[in-house]
Amino acid sequence: MAEIPVLGSDHTTSNFCTLALQNRADISMHSIFFIHFKTIGDILKLNIFSRFHWKRALTTIVFLVLYLLLVLLVLFFRLLDEILFPAYRKVQIKEPLFIISNPRSGTTFLHRLLCLDEEKWIYTKLYETILPSVTLLKLIDLLAIVDNRIGKPMRRFFEFLDRKIFGGWKDIHPMGFNKSEEDEGFYVFSTLTAGLFLLVPFLADLPLVRFPDKMSQKNIDRYMRNYENSLKRIMFAKGSNAIYLSKNVLSTGRLHGLINTFPDAHIVYLIRHPYKSVPSLTSMFKAAWSFHSPDIPDDSELTRGLGQLAIDFYKYFDSMRDKIPSSKMLTIRYEDLVEDPVSSVENIYSTFNYTMEEDFKVRLKQNSTRSKNYKSTHDYTLEKFGFKKDDIFNQLQHVFERFNFER
Repeated sequence: MAEIPVLGSDHTTSNFCTLALQNRADISMHSIFFIHFKTIGDILKLNIFSRFHWKRALTTIVFLVLYLLLVLLVLFFRLLDEILFPAYRKVQIKEPLFIISNPRSGTTFLHRLLCLDEEKWIYTKLYETILPSVTLLKLIDLLAIVDNRIGKPMRRFFEFLDRKIFGGWKDIHPMGFNKSEEDEGFYVFSTLTAGLFLLVPFLADLPLVRFPDKMSQKNIDRYMRNYENSLKRIMFAKGSNAIYLSKNVLSTGRLHGLINTFPDAHIVYLIRHPYKSVPSLTSMFKAAWSFHSPDIPDDSELTRGLGQLAIDFYKYFDSMRDKIPSSKMLTIRYEDLVEDPVSSVENIYSTFNYTMEEDFKVRLKQNSTRSKNYKSTHDYTLEKFGFKKDDIFNQLQHVFERFNFER
């Protein structure tokens, strides 16, 4: 494990870092930026040298170049924040609400329903998670004002990028730079995010990417301190004292870190039948592999590694349930959410003693009706990827029994 150092011997850069950090004993480079350099080395080794395919190698090089440029950009502006907006550190994150589940279990739908209550919640948009700096976000707000006055050319450009970059995901997971989104982008800078498995097909070789909770407690604390620091910047930039609302389908692997960092957090756990969730997650990630790793067939051990990640997430959350006070957690079945989303949201508000205003109730009912007629255009089967029901049941028997899932 290694954290990013003060930026080398360049005199100007060193002076800038010193200016940003001087007289602030509460600042560490871990909170400003945290990178697990070993993972970067592992990505290079696995994707380029261990099992070479030119598409995978080229995609990896492009990704790492863009990653480096983004790191340098964001690090510069985060250091600038320490000079221009040091008050962001006074932001208190009280009783945040985390929506956690396996992928493809209704989190996006629930999250976007809750986001309709804009006075209660503060949430992240995709661009905010990849540009987590007060200075950067305020510059973007200023550019948006200018853009509106000159006919919105930048807005049209980013809508074009949305269609090009995320168009293929619209039936799987609708995305856009300006849409409410899970906060996994904050973790991308550390490289300890299961989102890397969209790029790297060798899951078994990256145990800390799968489960950051397997790090030493010291490094977990550094990792989560950086996440908390990013949240404070976002909340300060938005100027809101609302409750932080997060949905993240990859946070199961860092659940210990989350509940230690935010002991007063409320957790909503969405659960779907493993026979549905396991192949759905596998298909979602495998779609990216079809471009850069056409040498990996659907029915392969590497592909089944994606499903095993989903299985391990089920097992790990189940093992952690008793460490979360019952008053702090609510479990909602996927089927119940889809059948009656209004009741599911009302259940959240009632369980955690949130006040539901009348105007939010109206918006909630208007926006929840679409779930009644929704039917996914994607049909996933266990057999397509070589999974067997008995194997999944044997690994998750306790989960099946707890939720009375049909075998």
